[in-house]
Amino acid sequence: MQQATFWSVISIAATAIGALFFLLYAHAGEPTHPRSAHIDDISMLQVSNGIIATDVENNKIVLIEVKEEIKELQVEQRAATDSILRAIRESR
Repeated sequence: MQQATFWSVISIAATAIGALFFLLYAHAGEPTHPRSAHIDDISMLQVSNGIIATDVENNKIVLIEVKEEIKELQVEQRAATDSILRAIRESR
């Protein structure tokens, strides 16, 4: 009985190892799992991500330019306000 148990365990282990090798070999040619995203979809997502990153970078540049223009307008507004106040003081 002991010998039968030993060979049963060996045959079950060999079958399990063989099944694992078979699964690995059978799926080795597939680039991805059939239910996962297709490579074309992933490429489209990467392109979309690249476009978004470019848009964000362009928006940063535009924002920096707008901030500089606002600062320039604030300086001009201060100068105009000072000249108006000076004119009001001189007219009194």
